[in-house]
Amino acid sequence: MTENELPHTSDAAADDPLLTPEEVSVMLGGVPVATLKRWRTQRSGPLVLHIGRHVRYRRSAVETWLSEKDREAADWMAS
Repeated sequence: MTENELPHTSDAAADDPLLTPEEVSVMLGGVPVATLKRWRTQRSGPLVLHIGRHVRYRRSAVETWLSEKDREAADWMAS
């Protein structure tokens, strides 16, 4: 690779974008950003990445977390 070439982004990374807390808020139907912050401190929300001073979520991590919540709700309804 020459010094002017950038490494190619993998398809997996392109299919799993990093989201800001504001984008996750929208994805979760308007959950307040403050709630996302509280979940981070309590370690109860979606898996979070800290990139420098920035907080980001992988879309797949948010979707996995939502699937877990769906299973918990189904189990609760079945009991």
